[in-house]
Amino acid sequence: MFKKLFKNNSIKLFIVLTMVVGLLAACGTAQQKGEMSTEEMMRVYASSVEQLSKETPIFIDEENKLVRVYATVNGKYLVEPTRHGMNWIEGAYGDQAVLKTYANPLAFNEALVKIGGTPAVDKGGDASKEFEETTEGKFIKGDVLNVSVTWESAEKDYDINEVMVDSTGKKIVYRFGGNYDAAANKVTGCYMCFDSCPVGITSNSTHPVGTFEKGNASFHGNPDVLPADGTPVVVTYSFME
Repeated sequence: MFKKLFKNNSIKLFIVLTMVVGLLAACGTAQQKGEMSTEEMMRVYASSVEQLSKETPIFIDEENKLVRVYATVNGKYLVEPTRHGMNWIEGAYGDQAVLKTYANPLAFNEALVKIGGTPAVDKGGDASKEFEETTEGKFIKGDVLNVSVTWESAEKDYDINEVMVDSTGKKIVYRFGGNYDAAANKVTGCYMCFDSCPVGITSNSTHPVGTFEKGNASFHGNPDVLPADGTPVVVTYSFME
């Protein structure tokens, strides 16, 4: 009887320990996916445009209300379609964007707030209010952004619509969705999505959620304008007055 009791208790103890370990692991994962510390945030911010690099890929120009992000061209998506305009390389979709960048998008979110942007959903905000729902679908809200791209040999700063291609011909209009909590939890790495998105820090308000997945539009970088694979570029953001 004692052997049986000991065996049953051992099984129960094993189950409890397994659950505890699982909970601890889950907590650890949640912590890793959670909000960045101030120290981590500050490490990715450059002190000038000249210092932009893979190590310090975000510059906040508070005086001129600009955010500049260092990225590199992903040549694959100058010819193949993708839902992603720019992603963090360490995110789940890091290799699926036209442009690859090198800082957690949470730092990008905070940079946009720093220059006066108001996201559709702030930290701890009500995610049910981030979209305008119409008969055509759910369209992202939030402050409208000016987005341009340039590089060392570029003739000018190119508007986002000059460097990206929308198969429908519609103009790309990025809005500051924010989605800080979703970005922290899902870690997709999304800076700029080509259709309205509940996770991307910014996304294109011209198309509703699910546009790319449903095959209603396709997107890619413009090979006639963007430089070759691996070329460093700087993406500049400001808010519409």
